[in-house]
Amino acid sequence: GYNTQLKKRYPVIYWLHGFGGTKNTGDTGWDSDLINTVSKLINSGTIKPVIIVMPDGSNRFGGSMYTNSITTGNWEDFIAYELPKYIDANYRTLAKPASRGIAGHSMGGYGAIKIAMKHPDIFSAVYGTSPCCMAQSPADFNQKIIEAALATKSWETWETAGFFTKAIIAQSAAYAPNPGNPPFYGDLPYQLKGDTTDVSEKAKAKWLANIPSWMADQYNSNLLKLQAIAFDAGTKDIPDILRDGKYFHETLNRIKVQNTFEIFDGGHNDKVNERIETKILPLFSKVLSDK
Repeated sequence: GYNTQLKKRYPVIYWLHGFGGTKNTGDTGWDSDLINTVSKLINSGTIKPVIIVMPDGSNRFGGSMYTNSITTGNWEDFIAYELPKYIDANYRTLAKPASRGIAGHSMGGYGAIKIAMKHPDIFSAVYGTSPCCMAQSPADFNQKIIEAALATKSWETWETAGFFTKAIIAQSAAYAPNPGNPPFYGDLPYQLKGDTTDVSEKAKAKWLANIPSWMADQYNSNLLKLQAIAFDAGTKDIPDILRDGKYFHETLNRIKVQNTFEIFDGGHNDKVNERIETKILPLFSKVLSDK
């Protein structure tokens, strides 16, 4: 109805994609089949009409972690301030927190939850599907991946590195940026000591400062302002994601922040469209103000 009901204004959902590039289509959601399904849900009255905004959060590392960094740029500020300001100025939105939701998958789920936690004056509801990094520690990576990250010293070797090796380097550039440490300009949370590896405590501390489970106590009052906090993980998901989801759920319960955590039957990527259709959109349709 956007092009026919010219005086109507709409709530907005911001969708953040996962690590590995621009993933707003395909196996992390928003392919043509899903878009057609969303249109049918709106046309049938199952969900309220809504504007969906899908920013590109990718960079040379494969992902920004939606985090402010002197190395990779201020991605949190982009999502929380610049993008809503632009959308509100150029589209018929309901320009208020009660009408804005933020959601995402994997890295995007992490980004959505962290940004909502820090900016309840911008977003009033959040949903993370299979969010990564919710209770992550540098110690979660196995020795082989750690050694591969330490051995990756150029963009040429980065190109052939594995997924998790690239993720560590991307996270280091986002969480522990260091303009004096080329070529990736970030500090890994590991260091070589002779023939062995050890944790770099200074870089580790910077990592942990960006992890929602460790941030929750500090942002308790912000979390209490959110109208809805929901997240999930699959039974066949990446083990750390399922473990971390449970821990974050327990953390929020401990500090008496209402939240919904669901475990669904599936893996990391195979149920994203289904979760968007059956869980994420209905939640936002229920809680976001359309007036």
